[in-house]
Amino acid sequence: MKITSQTNLTGIIGYPLGKTLSPVMQNAAFNALGFNWAYVPMPVKSENLDVALKGLQSLGFKGLNVTMPHKEKVLAYLDEVSSFAKMAEAVNTIHFEDSKIIGYNTDGRGFLHALENDGHFKPEGKKAAILGAGGAARSIALILALNEMDSIYIVNRTLAKAESLVASIKDRFKNTRFEVLSFGDNLPKIIDSTDLIVNSTPVGWEGDLVIDPDWLHSGHLVVDLVYIPQETRLLQEARNRGAKILPGKLMLLYQGAASFEIWTKTVAPLEDMRKALDEELSINEKS
Repeated sequence: MKITSQTNLTGIIGYPLGKTLSPVMQNAAFNALGFNWAYVPMPVKSENLDVALKGLQSLGFKGLNVTMPHKEKVLAYLDEVSSFAKMAEAVNTIHFEDSKIIGYNTDGRGFLHALENDGHFKPEGKKAAILGAGGAARSIALILALNEMDSIYIVNRTLAKAESLVASIKDRFKNTRFEVLSFGDNLPKIIDSTDLIVNSTPVGWEGDLVIDPDWLHSGHLVVDLVYIPQETRLLQEARNRGAKILPGKLMLLYQGAASFEIWTKTVAPLEDMRKALDEELSINEKS
């Protein structure tokens, strides 16, 4: 990659930003298509968010990814927001287009593409248990309900948080039943009856389990949004019991591809992005 005065710039903002896998993935996509584009990580503190956005816009940046803690706060500084991002109440992708700053949320789309393309799973008429009630859980619940999921159980240690999530979205979806549960509420029976189980909690980074793996069976598709390690203990235990599994890196891949397509208006080179992501994750796991 050769950076010149003609290079189109993109990047990711958050704070603290830490190690992000997006630059490797996006720069691989630009290189694969021979685009004179570059993607850089930029730590931005919350108190500087407004001035940072205006500055990046004035510098001619084409787009951004947005990560914690800015995904909700950034809504106040946008000219337009996509319909899904409005429902999700969070933005993870920004497009600087003409004189406007436009916000999108590609998390739901990324999750759905992982389900359909790699899990060969269609939500319509099925049941899901989502473990956790944070921003990722909200996006996932929304995309599943938009795709006619029959029932969605939001499972969280703090019931009030799960109840708040459900209360804010359930009225939009008359064909999907929502239910809130704690980790002690008749959970084994509920898990047994579901088709899809999604861990949206951070449990898994250190090898812990969020639910008893003996509740899992061959009728399940189990997704863990944790992507380091690539195959968490939950996914290992699920696979050992005959369940289908999807690693969290797939949602990261597909939401990144969706961001790429928003910025460039070009179909993302998905396999090049997948290869770069896999290589970087392998390096991280060895270090």
